[in-house]
Amino acid sequence: MKLPYWFTLAVFSVSSIAAFSSPVEILKVSFFDGTFEEALDHAKQADLPLFVDVSIPDCPPCVFMATNVYVDSNVGKFMNERFVSFRLDAYDKEANGPAITRRYGVGSFPTYLILDHDGKEIHRATSSMSADNFIRVISWLIGETDSPMEDFDAKYEAGVRDHDFIQQYLLLSRLELSLMPKDTVNWDANMEAYGNAIDKYTAITNEYLDSKPPTDLINSTDLSIIKRYSQYRKDKGVEFVLDNFDAYVDATSLEEVSRFLLAITSDEAFYKAMEGDSTYVDLIDSLEEEPLKRATAFERDRDPESGLLPENQRAHLAETYSSAIESQSPDTQK
Repeated sequence: MKLPYWFTLAVFSVSSIAAFSSPVEILKVSFFDGTFEEALDHAKQADLPLFVDVSIPDCPPCVFMATNVYVDSNVGKFMNERFVSFRLDAYDKEANGPAITRRYGVGSFPTYLILDHDGKEIHRATSSMSADNFIRVISWLIGETDSPMEDFDAKYEAGVRDHDFIQQYLLLSRLELSLMPKDTVNWDANMEAYGNAIDKYTAITNEYLDSKPPTDLINSTDLSIIKRYSQYRKDKGVEFVLDNFDAYVDATSLEEVSRFLLAITSDEAFYKAMEGDSTYVDLIDSLEEEPLKRATAFERDRDPESGLLPENQRAHLAETYSSAIESQSPDTQK
């Protein structure tokens, strides 16, 4: 299974720029200001479990949670009534971040841990998500609500295929994936299970895209499904978004469409270069062609140093490709 761009960046990024943060005055979730040990003690005194957001700097999903979810008033009310919350920078040595991250076997960011008063893990989830979905996931974790996935699975196996049902099924599947364990202790088994789930829902997504009238797919909800279950430029959903670029921009935003298409193109170029496949160059060149040229121009205006821009990728990918070729055996090269 090829891990998506955001997952690769979140797990393997080694940059340690300024720590992620949001102005305290806009955060609705009340994060404890102190050390991890002090947060545990405070949770014990408050007789509440400790919620820990384990994140890293310059991680898009982590930044999304800080700037879009933890500032939501519904999320704030929900979390503040149930937890003492704490944010841990996994790279911050002064805060003992690396050691705590290793202690709990965190292998992807953001990871959400729910701990008892002794620091024992009770529940965990991963990945960024919308404010509403975040509340649903935490509710499932702590047993306030039951997961509807068993019922949805049964209906799907029974042959239910109406578009509203499949759309909701795929939306809920993203929450199910966020609850799947990704700890480093059982990494291989966890990734195999995660990959199998991705393959299952990708196949359902392709069925959905084939059966639903094309004009009915141009909306923010279906775009979010396409984004979640697309891995390659040739994937059905990606090609559909490319063919309907302007319509999706009108239905969502230029930023959302641009960053999705740039990320998936850059992601595949990186993996091709790693495999010694020279066609990575074609993917990077396509960023200078319409409609991706418009997406590239938007990203360049937003951040000239963005790693999604072709000029910021070519040299690195060329080195990656050369290293891959050199490491291959003569028989493989032939």
